[in-house]
Amino acid sequence: MNDFYVGYLPKAPTALASFVRKIIMVVGVLTVTVALVLVVGQMPFANSTFEYGKVRSFEGVVVTRPFPTLLVARPGEIGQQDKYSRYLLVAPGKHGAEDLVASFDGKQVRLQGQLIYREGGTMVEITPGSITVVDAPPADQETTRDLGAVHLTGEIVDSKCYLGVMNPGQGKVHRDCAARCLSGGIPPIFVTADEHEQFLLVGLDGRALERDVLREFIAEPIQIQGERLRTGSTQLLKVDPRTLRHRADGLRAASKGSTFTQ
Repeated sequence: MNDFYVGYLPKAPTALASFVRKIIMVVGVLTVTVALVLVVGQMPFANSTFEYGKVRSFEGVVVTRPFPTLLVARPGEIGQQDKYSRYLLVAPGKHGAEDLVASFDGKQVRLQGQLIYREGGTMVEITPGSITVVDAPPADQETTRDLGAVHLTGEIVDSKCYLGVMNPGQGKVHRDCAARCLSGGIPPIFVTADEHEQFLLVGLDGRALERDVLREFIAEPIQIQGERLRTGSTQLLKVDPRTLRHRADGLRAASKGSTFTQ
């Protein structure tokens, strides 16, 4: 006779109990295997940092165009193009630092803030009210080099989240947050599809773009063309937003590499 399980008995029949144990073991192994495959298949988090709650002091020269930046002198014998470390400046929350630094353009200052950094870029979230002017000789002017026209594939992100405040700070999962950050004055960055290059986006006049002009293209795989510039260690890209184009085949196809033409 076949085993028949009766619920009120203290034990199931031997053969049935053995079968159920095997099923449970198989399901358990499959569950663990699927979990491991999903974990391995996830994109690794970027090596980015936001030193939240760790307030540091900084001293340097404020420049307000195209985006608020603190030029911090590097020590030692170095070339003209490497004379300063360039820290983008932002305000707390989803706000740019224009209002905080407008009266300090070209001046040597001390300020306090929290570091945000990722390979290729560093930023300071300013503590409001912490900026004071320091008596110092005028700083040397950095020159901007024109490196010619380029054609690139990649994604527009907001620099604050991308450099370390959010992880991941890019892609469609971050689209709404990035749109609000850019609307608040956070500098936009174009990241190439292979993530090897970062460019601050500016208009054809070299100034910051209107805040919402990039909204349609944020966190989308796009093609972009413009004039590549370098100021110190910072790369900029002069663009006409009207020339931006979506990529129908997505970033996966674009990840094969970006095309540079000069």
